Amino acid sequence: MASAAFERFRFSFFEDEMSARDGLASSALAQLEGEEISRAEGMLIAFLPDTRGVIGLGILRSRRAEPELTRMFEAGQRAQREAETQDKTAGDEPWPTDQLVYLAKSLWRIRPDRRWLDAILGILASGGEWQRQMAVEELRDVRDPVAEAALIEALDDTEPLVRHHAARGLLEMHGLPTETRDPAHMMYLIMSKDPARREGGKQAILAAIDGRPIGEP
Repeated sequence: MASAAFERFRFSFFEDEMSARDGLASSALAQLEGEEISRAEGMLIAFLPDTRGVIGLGILRSRRAEPELTRMFEAGQRAQREAETQDKTAGDEPWPTDQLVYLAKSLWRIRPDRRWLDAILGILASGGEWQRQMAVEELRDVRDPVAEAALIEALDDTEPLVRHHAARGLLEMHGLPTETRDPAHMMYLIMSKDPARREGGKQAILAAIDGRPIGEP
């Protein structure tokens, strides 16, 4: 008989039509033990190239899936390079950027390598508003000084939600709660249209993390 955690994982990743809006039950997947881990891993590998499979295999830190995820990542990068150098006919779409971000994040979880981090940083540096927001969100639990520097730079992004998620990521990276009054106020200020209020929020965040070590994910 499957555990309650396994049933929550199975429903969220394979059946819940609202999971894209409400979020996947990642915590249930992380709670699996023993044979259920192998069972879930097999189900997620069979679900590739679906993004839910990519995300789930990263949560499981699946070495078994690493070769296929790497192949998908490299194919995605090739497709993006070709899209940048070739004229696209009407209706053509480049490789989805969100898929590439999720692949890079999952591969980082499985085996941290600067190659995966650089892919996310590249999207943060040159992507559109939605792509930058995604990249910042995926950097939130990448406990690396390079990721920290990118999040600090993103505090000055032109998009308020990018700034918000960068602030949240920095606070969480340094072990600070984000739901209490002071951090919540900092994240509110960083989204302001007023440059002075925005700068005040930025300086408050930098002061809060100053001297604090980067914590474990």
